Amino acid sequence: MDRRWILFSVLISFAVVCRGDEASERLVVFTVATDANDGFERFMRSAKMHEYNVTVLGRGKEWLGGDVLRYPGGGQKVNFLKDAVKTLEQSPDLLVMFVDSYDVVLTAGPEEIIKTFHKFDANVVFSAESFCWPDAGLAIRYPEVKPNEKRFLNSGAFVGYVKQISEILVRDIGNSDDDQLYYTKAFLDIDKRSRLKIKLDTKSMIFQNLNGALDDVTVKFQGSSGYLYNIKTGFTPIVVHGNGPIKTDFNSLSNYLVGHWTPKQGCLGCAENTFNLESLQVEDYPTVFLAVFVEHPTAFLEDCLKLIADLEYPKNKIDVFIHYSVEFHESHVSAFVSANRALYRSISVHGPSGGMSDSEARNRALSDCRKKGDDYYFNVDGDIQIENTRTLHLLIQQNRSVISPLVGRPGKTWSNFWGAITEDGFYRRSPDYMEIIKGLRVGLWNVPYMRGIYLVNGRHLPSLTGAYSPSSNADSDMSFCEKLRKLFIFMYVDNRVYYGHMTDSENFETTHLHNDLFSIAENQYTWERKYLHPDYYTTLYQTPFKDILQPCPDVFWFPMVKPIFCKHLIEECENFGQWSGGHNHDPRLAGGYENVPTVDIHMNQIGFEQQWLYFLREYIIPYSARAFEGYVSEGKAIMNFVVRYRPGEQDYLRPHDDASTYTVLITLNQPGVEFQGGGTNYIRYNCSLTTESRVGWMVMHPGRLTHRHEGLKVTGGTRYIMVSFVDP
Repeated sequence: MDRRWILFSVLISFAVVCRGDEASERLVVFTVATDANDGFERFMRSAKMHEYNVTVLGRGKEWLGGDVLRYPGGGQKVNFLKDAVKTLEQSPDLLVMFVDSYDVVLTAGPEEIIKTFHKFDANVVFSAESFCWPDAGLAIRYPEVKPNEKRFLNSGAFVGYVKQISEILVRDIGNSDDDQLYYTKAFLDIDKRSRLKIKLDTKSMIFQNLNGALDDVTVKFQGSSGYLYNIKTGFTPIVVHGNGPIKTDFNSLSNYLVGHWTPKQGCLGCAENTFNLESLQVEDYPTVFLAVFVEHPTAFLEDCLKLIADLEYPKNKIDVFIHYSVEFHESHVSAFVSANRALYRSISVHGPSGGMSDSEARNRALSDCRKKGDDYYFNVDGDIQIENTRTLHLLIQQNRSVISPLVGRPGKTWSNFWGAITEDGFYRRSPDYMEIIKGLRVGLWNVPYMRGIYLVNGRHLPSLTGAYSPSSNADSDMSFCEKLRKLFIFMYVDNRVYYGHMTDSENFETTHLHNDLFSIAENQYTWERKYLHPDYYTTLYQTPFKDILQPCPDVFWFPMVKPIFCKHLIEECENFGQWSGGHNHDPRLAGGYENVPTVDIHMNQIGFEQQWLYFLREYIIPYSARAFEGYVSEGKAIMNFVVRYRPGEQDYLRPHDDASTYTVLITLNQPGVEFQGGGTNYIRYNCSLTTESRVGWMVMHPGRLTHRHEGLKVTGGTRYIMVSFVDP
């Protein structure tokens, strides 16, 4: 690096800080950053917030210091610093602080650094840690320290006078040699240590190295900022260093430092570097490569694709890539493509015949995104239901390297991110995980792992080639996130608005005509969105009893399901096809005899018995509590069946009493349109329900004692009803 440029940068720094603050004027800060990654940007944000003037060394240079995340190295940092300090030789009493940048934040101003430095009565103070690295054999040569103090030198942060630091830097070092070993040898030279007055910050008064010390610290808040407190030494370190293998834990802590998030003021850092997409003309919107992956039989995929199509983003700015690995979903994908091909910028589909594995397909998508030159890469897996139509807008406007909307499985703690990971990259629950998924802490969260749905800024794609190539103990998503962590590309999860949810396909059945219908227990929320009547909860919780419809005495009429439920249930029964003959002899029953036979199909015949009983407990019993106040239903039902009435088969049902405490009947198709005639007549009350019946509405009436009734004659078409005898 040009020495004149360094000197000019330092002099400019002096000029900028001249505010009459002597402490700020006397401290020069150096760091090394050959790559302006997210870790560096975070460091610079903290420096700016506390009014440091940082000279960045190595900008635009090739990194020759080795893989310091896993192995010894980093000697190039020493060589950069040597050149910089030489430019300051005419100011031997100037204080210089060197800090790493990718894994460091500053939590107080330079005046605090200087004030605390003077308490050491030293010329140079290095940070200290718990591990003697990279040569553990040197540990015996270190001076002893008191309990709770850190004994060993860490080279990621130190402060001292120009004169003494220059003397430490006299020895040569190769770019790939280890910088920590270089400084360690200087410190362990007893004569040099004494002559130059080199000390270690064993109590973390200025510098806090977190590797091996996570249990020593806690985050506290004051005003609009958070800071770290060492509970073992009682000090509040200013330079926080996520050294060693705990980068993800440091990233989590940094969510609460340097004013990013505080309990009283929320996410102060969320608004930084954002932009308003609506300020652009539509033709100037960034282009997006939308990659959809369906790698296993997936519940509610049809709904997932419909929600993707409903996103409020110009389709002519979106290239679509779809990979599905099971033939089962060919019809869903084909329907989506047929409806949208002319709308999107392009659509490419890769099915099972292509033979691509999950990781191969995802790497192919990254490559295709680069080839098309799209501004963003948007990953959506088939188990993601994007309910917020503005999701893509909101993510793009955050202007982050990688950002994911928080989605979870409703009613469960399962979500699309991990707040922490183990050393080998697997799930570990972070202390704030539950509060984040419950919305008790709202903001943008730096996390180590995400899956399912995320937006990647296209500028990072060149460095992510092949990022989905998993090792033997990891899947594609874990491999991708590991690559991002190594590159200091931060992943953020946004939980400030509701975006959508995840489905659970672990026990998803694919043997039915309409398989989503059978996934009520595993995916109740998604099932409700698809099948439950939109007025169900309003009627249940908000409609006064006097306003609940009673077309006949003690016959209650409730909105229950959407027409699509009715359509799917009819089609399941017709697909099964084995309708009973409407005879008294019925081998399906325990006694083999039906007193009042109908042409019907029992729910256990189509594999829907347990799902119906679940529906009964979750949705019908709450209605029965409103209709029959004081009665507590057991939710038992042995007879659950779809009845078919039509001329020439069975067109009516004689008067009878149901073997139930109460009976429910759901109209499955449209009176007066799909069939003529029909209905139910309550004999005691001379009251009938006929053409006014509504598809998806449920009639609920008492059973065996008071409500003797009959099925009125169907004169044309086919009438379908779902019947259940509850609490027999």
